[in-house]
Amino acid sequence: MFPALETDLKQETRSDPYEDFMYRHLQYYGYYKGPPRLSSSAVHRQAEAVSRDSFVLSSPLLKKKQLLHDEFGEANPRLREPRDLFAFFSGSEPMQAPRWPIECEVIKENIHHIDRVPPQPEYFYQPTGNEKVPEIVGEEKGTVVYQLDSVPAKGSYFTSARVGGKRGIIKELAVTLQGPEDNTLLFESRFESGNLQKAVRVDTYEYELTLRTDLYTNKHTQWFYFRVQNTRKDATYRFTIVNLLKPKSLYAVGMKPLMYSQLDAKTRNIGWRREGSEIRYYKNNTEDGQQPFYCLTWTIQFPHDQDTCFFAHFYPYTYTDLQYYLLSVANNPLQSQFCKLRTLCRSLAGNTVYLLTITNPSRTPQEAAAKKAVVLSARAHPGESNGSWVMKGFLDFILSNSPDAELLRDIFVFKVVPMLNPDGVIVGNYRCSLAGRDLNRHYKTILKESFPCIWYTKNMIKRLLEEREVLLYCDFHGHSRKNNIFLYGCNNSDRKYWLHERVFPLMLSKNAPEKFSFHSCNFKVQKSKEGTGRVVMWRMGVLNSYTMESTFGGSTLGNKRDTHFTTEDLKSLGYHVCDTLLDFCDPDRAKFMQCLAELKELLQQEIHKKFNELGQDMDLGESWNDISLSDIESSTSGSDSSLSDGLPVHLLNIADELNQKKKMDKKKKKKPPQTRKQRNEQYQKNNLVRELKSTEDALERAGFASTVQKRSTFSKNADHTSSSTIQNEKPRLSESRLRGRDKGLSLDASEATALVLTKSKDRVQREKPGHTTACSPKTSMTPSREPAPDATQRWLRNRLLAPRRRRATMVVYPSLHVYTYP
Repeated sequence: MFPALETDLKQETRSDPYEDFMYRHLQYYGYYKGPPRLSSSAVHRQAEAVSRDSFVLSSPLLKKKQLLHDEFGEANPRLREPRDLFAFFSGSEPMQAPRWPIECEVIKENIHHIDRVPPQPEYFYQPTGNEKVPEIVGEEKGTVVYQLDSVPAKGSYFTSARVGGKRGIIKELAVTLQGPEDNTLLFESRFESGNLQKAVRVDTYEYELTLRTDLYTNKHTQWFYFRVQNTRKDATYRFTIVNLLKPKSLYAVGMKPLMYSQLDAKTRNIGWRREGSEIRYYKNNTEDGQQPFYCLTWTIQFPHDQDTCFFAHFYPYTYTDLQYYLLSVANNPLQSQFCKLRTLCRSLAGNTVYLLTITNPSRTPQEAAAKKAVVLSARAHPGESNGSWVMKGFLDFILSNSPDAELLRDIFVFKVVPMLNPDGVIVGNYRCSLAGRDLNRHYKTILKESFPCIWYTKNMIKRLLEEREVLLYCDFHGHSRKNNIFLYGCNNSDRKYWLHERVFPLMLSKNAPEKFSFHSCNFKVQKSKEGTGRVVMWRMGVLNSYTMESTFGGSTLGNKRDTHFTTEDLKSLGYHVCDTLLDFCDPDRAKFMQCLAELKELLQQEIHKKFNELGQDMDLGESWNDISLSDIESSTSGSDSSLSDGLPVHLLNIADELNQKKKMDKKKKKKPPQTRKQRNEQYQKNNLVRELKSTEDALERAGFASTVQKRSTFSKNADHTSSSTIQNEKPRLSESRLRGRDKGLSLDASEATALVLTKSKDRVQREKPGHTTACSPKTSMTPSREPAPDATQRWLRNRLLAPRRRRATMVVYPSLHVYTYP
């Protein structure tokens, strides 16, 4: 059939070096798992044995990946299906293996835990005051039994990643046991989400532990997750973590660490549980001269001999756990009809960031366009796994066949990003991505390649706002210093929607009174939080923009008081979010108005409390609602916040280049006006500027310089005041002073200015009698003017640009005559 090709093959004595290289390359990385490749001579003999008609299809040398082959190796002359561009899961294809930085060693074992709720409430530890405070001795007096090699720290930066992490043979880091009587614990943390850098044995049953900092940083030690083996049942062990960074912790008020026993899981179906005694959180006296460290110590008795146990800061939820969950959704024929799984982007390491779109199919395009959107995300901070459990509870309910879930899918389009920072989750970071920075401080970034997850999330929401109204945005987080669950929001400066941003949190507190605390919520926007998701989305026009903080500890409310939260408690909050959405959007506005009335009463009480603290006892009367909410509300200093460290050194030049390019684009000259109308407008503008300049010169000669200057100063002050009000940066208690300024303003300057302008225009008109005159009084655009109700959305989106335009606005004088040229 192809004699020329067959002749070339017969003459071939060597295999193609490039093809050999690619074969070994793909086999090394696990992408090719077929039988051993035939040598060139074997290929030659097999090619001669087959018939001429089937030569091309049966030759292993010419076999292509696009051609389908059956189980007997026979080629089928048709192309295989193209690779899925959106990373759909299917039962016939394996999940994407996590990609690790090439510096990280990863063990081959698959770590899996059962999810079982403890049958009894797990109460907080009650400190006695007699807890031992171990002295930190370090490896000088102890024995290092586990230590990671070549951990990327501050000064280095991420370069590349691969499945399986570091190349080569995985070293055995744990010590070698000397015999069955050796009771040394064997530590391990080189698995997904694991975090332990070093373990030092300082006594027979006492160990000092050092946590690994977030990769490419020298801080953020909070999350821990590691394994111990070779346990003894009757011994009391003490573990002390020596390099924590937060001065306050829930461990100081009764929170216990989590422990998991593999033998208990197999034999008694027991999962993670709170364990530990003699728990103490204290300051480490051995400082390194840069920052103080804090210690967490606790004692434990293992339930079995020769058991494998795990310890964790909170219930782990890994990237693989998420993939298994999404795989079950994709393979469910019912759920896959209204839940579409797509790839939002790829992370720095190449891991998929998934985007779920959940809504019932609409019957008409008009019905589809009328749906509002709800955007939810989680795990921007990888060590806050409680956010994933709340997200799982939400997804379980919204994907169910419950009538309420079906109703929500009928009226909303849900956009869900269940894991914003998969790289950090995989490597066991607490707060940062592989860029070495907190993603929830960089939502205003322009570096798409360095912060792809949040850049694409923000861009997705921006496009969504162009299509439909986004009713609610909520980013799920965890909190290590406050109990209960609460929200951080943003105070709205538009009086039309005054206190509306607080209605949803108040409703949620009524639906989950034993878990959610409205009094712990805060709505003040600080300058240090301008780069967070909730503030950036609020600036983009999402009125109800929140950060949900779920505690690592438990509840101090109702019947659950002084008990730890379980995974079921957090998942139930996901259901309560859905339930509150229905209440919030109920056509019967009775609940909404009731909550609004309660909020006004609570605010009044808070105002009186503030005045009492200041020693002022006054009756506000009807003017109490003129007080800025930011003045009476404390900051979110109790939040689990970290100040932005700015960009890493290797990204500064890139950011400067992009900013410079942006400025140059703005400086480009505008295109000259093309139409007659544009030319007329440009002429009017230039003519007005010239006449205003000549008028000011005339006023100076006439002695009106001081009066005009006074009016111009007032306009600038008003501009500045309005700008600060809209951006909520410099709140004030009362506007009475500002209102009183213009009462004493002299009008002589305006009258004189109008007179001079009229005379000047009459003079110009006499010089050009052939032109018509159009008299249209200009409307005074005062900066403090409220937007019209129908223009609210446009005002919200342009509010950041408004002060810039106002600062450039010149003083407008009344009754200006403008020439219109044909």
